[in-house]
Amino acid sequence: MYCYSAYQLCLHSEIPLSGLPNAEGEPDVIIRIKNSEEQPEPAKTDSTQDISGRLAEIGKCRFSEGKLITITPFEGVTHEMISPNVLGGCMSVILRQRGFLVLHASCVAIQGKVVAFLGHSGWGKSTLAAALHSYGHTVITDDVLAINLEDVENPNVVPSFPQCKLSPQAAKALGKDPASLKSLYAHSAKRAYNFQTGFQQEQLPLHRIYLLSMGDSHGIVPLSFTDAFAYLVSHTRAMNVLRDSQSLQTHFQQCTQLLKQISYYRFTRKPGLEE
Repeated sequence: MYCYSAYQLCLHSEIPLSGLPNAEGEPDVIIRIKNSEEQPEPAKTDSTQDISGRLAEIGKCRFSEGKLITITPFEGVTHEMISPNVLGGCMSVILRQRGFLVLHASCVAIQGKVVAFLGHSGWGKSTLAAALHSYGHTVITDDVLAINLEDVENPNVVPSFPQCKLSPQAAKALGKDPASLKSLYAHSAKRAYNFQTGFQQEQLPLHRIYLLSMGDSHGIVPLSFTDAFAYLVSHTRAMNVLRDSQSLQTHFQQCTQLLKQISYYRFTRKPGLEE
């Protein structure tokens, strides 16, 4: 087993996971790879804590009690291709099973205030986080934002691992040589920007969420509660997996709680990396 640290959890994995710090200790989460010829495990009854699904073009998967990820890859799928899916979609399901609200967002500490940038893939979350990192601000997570809502006063962000995913064009715009950055996996256009400093390792309270959007000019305006709630729901990760009534009820309660705790703004930017 390889042993890593991510999301303040100890991960034991049968395959290497790129970009994660090494760790020691008893596993909080185990990642196993199964041969398609192996006998399937018996079905369980708790649809919230035992879920079967499919990773597009990767393979079948199963998530058990926030502690076990089992992947049966399709023919020709390499371990290198599986790794970013484990750290993205798979960990999103595991973190939600463990009780966190998980958003499609990047998060940075700016002048003592923790802010998140919410948006779909390609909207610039990672590029913005990496740009702020280059200006000396501290990255907490990229792409998968896990929020601990146990404190009714302060929603705390769980740090992930020190990596931002960048397109070659974004890397070049940030003054980095794309050729010096490792591809996320073979034939992937995205590059893994791993950094040794400027990563927040402890939970910090979230102060504000910015919804990213494109426009003819730069601008930041408040979002209404109704719009903010809709964006929280639509940008929650693993919504297509956790669809049972218990998960939906918990999710709406978490979004409602977070809505009352922090402020929300729309951050409109001109398109183009030069901006």
